[in-house]
Amino acid sequence: MTRLSSSYIGETLWPGQLGHILIILAFVSILFSVFSYFRGSKDSADPNWNRLGRIGFYLHSLSVIALIGLLFYMMASGMYEYRYVWEHVSDDLPMQYILSAFWEGQEGSFLLWLFWHIVFGLFLIAKTGKLEAPVMFFLGLVQMIIASMLLGIYFPLGDIVYKMGSNPTLLLRETMDAPIFQQADYLSMIEGRGLNPLLQNYWNIIHPPTLFFGFASVTVPFAFAGAGLLTRDYRSWLAPALKYGLFSAGILGTGILMGGAWAYEALSFGGYWAWDPVENMSLVPWLILIAGIHTNMIAKNTGRAIRSTQLYYMLSLVLVLYSTYLTRSGILGDSSAHAFTEMGLEPQLIFFVLFFFILSMAMILWRFKSVPSPEKEESILSREFWMFIGALVLLFSGLIITSSTSLPVINNLARIFNENYLGKTIQDPIPHYNKFQIWIALLICVMTAKTLHLRYKDGAWSQNKMLKYTLLNLGIFAGAGILTFLTSLWIDFFHWKYTVLTLAGWFAVIGNAWYLIETAKLNPKMAGSVMSHGGFGIMIIGIIASGLNERTITTNPFAMRDIVGDEDLASVVKLIRDEPFYVNNYWLTYESDSLTDRERYFKIKFVETNDADEVVDSFYVHPHVLYSNDLKKVAASNPGTKHFISRDVFTHIASLPRAQMDVDMAIAEEDSLEYVVYDVQLNDTIYFNHGFGTVDDLTFSPQNTDYVADDNDFGLGVRMSIYDSTGIIVQKIEPALSVKDNLLFHYPDICNAMGIKARLHESVVDNLVNNDSQLEYTDIRLKNGETVIFQDLEITLTGFDNTPNRAGYTPVEGDIAVAAKLLVYDPSGGDTLKAFPVYIIRDNKPFSVKEYLTQPGLHIRFTEIDPINETFLFQMARDNRTGSNLKVFIAENVPRSDIIVLEAKVFPGINLFWLGSVLMMIGFFVALWNRSKT
Repeated sequence: MTRLSSSYIGETLWPGQLGHILIILAFVSILFSVFSYFRGSKDSADPNWNRLGRIGFYLHSLSVIALIGLLFYMMASGMYEYRYVWEHVSDDLPMQYILSAFWEGQEGSFLLWLFWHIVFGLFLIAKTGKLEAPVMFFLGLVQMIIASMLLGIYFPLGDIVYKMGSNPTLLLRETMDAPIFQQADYLSMIEGRGLNPLLQNYWNIIHPPTLFFGFASVTVPFAFAGAGLLTRDYRSWLAPALKYGLFSAGILGTGILMGGAWAYEALSFGGYWAWDPVENMSLVPWLILIAGIHTNMIAKNTGRAIRSTQLYYMLSLVLVLYSTYLTRSGILGDSSAHAFTEMGLEPQLIFFVLFFFILSMAMILWRFKSVPSPEKEESILSREFWMFIGALVLLFSGLIITSSTSLPVINNLARIFNENYLGKTIQDPIPHYNKFQIWIALLICVMTAKTLHLRYKDGAWSQNKMLKYTLLNLGIFAGAGILTFLTSLWIDFFHWKYTVLTLAGWFAVIGNAWYLIETAKLNPKMAGSVMSHGGFGIMIIGIIASGLNERTITTNPFAMRDIVGDEDLASVVKLIRDEPFYVNNYWLTYESDSLTDRERYFKIKFVETNDADEVVDSFYVHPHVLYSNDLKKVAASNPGTKHFISRDVFTHIASLPRAQMDVDMAIAEEDSLEYVVYDVQLNDTIYFNHGFGTVDDLTFSPQNTDYVADDNDFGLGVRMSIYDSTGIIVQKIEPALSVKDNLLFHYPDICNAMGIKARLHESVVDNLVNNDSQLEYTDIRLKNGETVIFQDLEITLTGFDNTPNRAGYTPVEGDIAVAAKLLVYDPSGGDTLKAFPVYIIRDNKPFSVKEYLTQPGLHIRFTEIDPINETFLFQMARDNRTGSNLKVFIAENVPRSDIIVLEAKVFPGINLFWLGSVLMMIGFFVALWNRSKT
């Protein structure tokens, strides 16, 4: 799309023009680098091609990094004339979330992916040696396709216009047709949409870059596998590929684990894993990568499984690209909670996947016969045999997950041939996936313990060795059985298959620990594999404990009927503020809530009791709801979790009163109320249908929970007591008003138990605060330090301020200004107040800035300075509040506002899941560290 000549006020065009140049330069330079490295792969004797390839990659790197910096600058500067900026940031977005906003959009996440490829590319150029050209050719090929996603070029193919890429530096008016762009000053009429509130979380700052770092790292083993095929060098690439594979497994696994932690700690998914399609498609490449690492070790040590290693590494990248298609094409919009919406790049994404899938399969088939493979089959008693079987099991797991996750794609393909085809769906994903993955996990647990005790190329076993190995396995099995029995005393297995899986988990833990202690003699070089394999066993036990034994605390269907939907009866309870509620050995009390920015936090007390009603424990949780950027509705409910060593108590707000969920609902509810106006004075009584209220006091320091005092505002509240029909006081309320910047704000108050809502009429301010035309000022002369009594008020002049900084006074050059310091003692309230009226001479003309003390209703003007007699003239007046009417609106039958609907769960043993997962990731890095020294 061509750039429009700008006659618009406030537009800054150079960032967009520079950004377009950088995008084109990034694409052309990586294209040049790929071509040069390809020629370098074919002609390794000529170093010039490698040199040209490096130059192209360096230029590409500078272009991409400059583009990232430019886009950050545009977003931080709030250049809303650009579509990407307008869609993802706003003026009120905290600076730390600019990072989150950057990769919220698809173009930003593609740039993040490009950046990590650049990091790997620069490292590979420096470290790869003779394999530099073929490895960089394949990495550059992936980089080239990703860079094309930013081109934003349209071209016709027949009657259809295709879009190649999406340019993040296009102007807003270039991407949409709207009447507002007919206005030259349209920028003054728009503001940024802002970042999705769900993403304004520290996890979104660290999780996406880690996950994309993992995605980019998968390209490196792929590139080494491709390099081996391209150059017919089938052995030298195995050692470096294994190191990068271990690094990739650790980084990608950490990114996936961070996503689980984010879902558990900051989102209301109700756990750390939900078999969501997006979660699945980040897991599958990791599983296939793990399979590749194990066959890589076989190939490196025995020369077997080279073809399998190439296949697994290449499939890992293809599956990363396929996950990109699924999450960014919009096809998962109905089945995933956090897929991207469609942005017109679906054909290009399909090409991306198919290109590398066809390229990978073609190269493997092309070189299939030339890849060396030992003629003798491996023994069933060798380590490589069981490692190969384990890799196949992981492949099988990945294929099952991929096929089920791909049902939307399969349905779309089927509808091409049958437009009436309704398609297949998975109604309940957790049981669907678990019924297969349970047995896969069991096999993996057993093999991780069994395989370590075997040796490569070890096929001839003596009778004594076989007996020793059998006894070892029986011993490990016995230990696992004892621990499984002890585990059954803590958690319920419900079904024999979970007992077997727990037994396999403990088998993996004990088998790996025994190997490290007895066989490997605590050899640090074996610590990595033992940590990963043992960690997997611990993770499985943690999954069974936390997932299978997940227990809902808030189950009281009888109490909740007619309050929430039937489908929620078994999982939530309604809590009324300050009223304890007993359920399943817990007393729950909703004590308070507070609003901070756009987050409303709830303070909920849990008191745990035993069967004898004795208190076992007491703690607080703080779930919160997050409001949308415009504060009009609740955007998300984020959990509050209490962590214990043996369990977690997980809570979230399932619902709130309608008026607190949505501003439109609040307006509709307010409009439905029938208010009655009462003209009252202090100590009057107001009678309701089911009780009465008294007007107790008038205050100029309101304590209404919604009112926040400001130095520059005026506030007043009326304190009332609400009684039931028997004369028992139910609650004290305080409706209030405030004046801020000449605007009047209402702060109603509610007695929820009686269904009474009160608010003040705006005339109350006029009745209690007189304007100057209604006041009778009295002249009072004071010397410094002198005290005077004015209408029961004791007023003392204590000094002066020659640099006054008071509301209502803006200094102008040439001003002579002084503020008097007055102390005002009010005997009716026993308060001593401070007043600072200002006397000003400007352009040889005197005037003053009045001080007003709300509590005593005192108006003070500082009007004259007599330097000869050293006296100072003040004019003072007080509001006439005797007999003032207080006009109050009262509504009855008001819906309660002090309730929440809470869901609370217990996850026993969840720390075993986190411990096992973290040990797995650490194990990859330990193994990498050990291999990096060889």
